[in-house]
Amino acid sequence: MNYFTKTAALLLIAVFAIGSNRSFSQQAYAIGPDPEMKVSGTSTLHDWDMVSEEATGEATLRVSAGKVTTIQSAQISMHVTSLKSGKGQMDNNAYKALNASEYPEITFELLEANQDGGNDWKASGRLQIAGETRTVPFQLQLSPEDESISLSGTAEIKLTDFSVDPPTAVFGTIKTGDELTLHLKMKLNPIN
Repeated sequence: MNYFTKTAALLLIAVFAIGSNRSFSQQAYAIGPDPEMKVSGTSTLHDWDMVSEEATGEATLRVSAGKVTTIQSAQISMHVTSLKSGKGQMDNNAYKALNASEYPEITFELLEANQDGGNDWKASGRLQIAGETRTVPFQLQLSPEDESISLSGTAEIKLTDFSVDPPTAVFGTIKTGDELTLHLKMKLNPIN
C-alpha cells in the first residue's frame, strides 16, 4: 500500500469513527414546560388526585434509529406544595403529613433502566419523600418526537414505606388509603 492509499484509508476510518460517535452519542435533556406529576389515591370518602406542573430535572439519553436505546441518568425534583387537589383543606393535610416545612421537595434519582420492548422501559431509582429514601420501580414509556422525547410512567408506592402516616380529616372519620399511584407525563428537551 502506498503512502496516498494509507492516508486515504486512515482519513476514511477517522471520518467514520467521528460520524458513528455522533450518531450514537449521549445527549443531555431537561424537563420541558408544563410537566405533569400526579399522585392518585383513595380515601374512605372518595378517590382523589393531586397534580403538580412544576417539576424540574435532567436526563442523559442515547437515541438511535428513532428510539431511545440507553437511559444513562435521570433526576427529577418537585416542591411538595406544588401538588394541588383543588381542595385547600386536603392539600394542607397532605403537606402536613409529608412534613413539607422540613422536607419541601420530593426527589427521584435513576439507578437502573432496561428496555422492555419498543418504547417501554423498566426502571428503578431512589425516591425521597418526607426525608425517607426508598428504591422504587417505575414503568416508563419514552417516545422520540423530532428533537424532544415524550416520557410517561407510573409507580406504585405506600406512604408507610416512607414513614408517612396516611392523612385523616374530620376528626379521623375520613382516612386516606396507604397505597398511592405516581404518574409522570412530560417532554424532555435537548440541552444545547
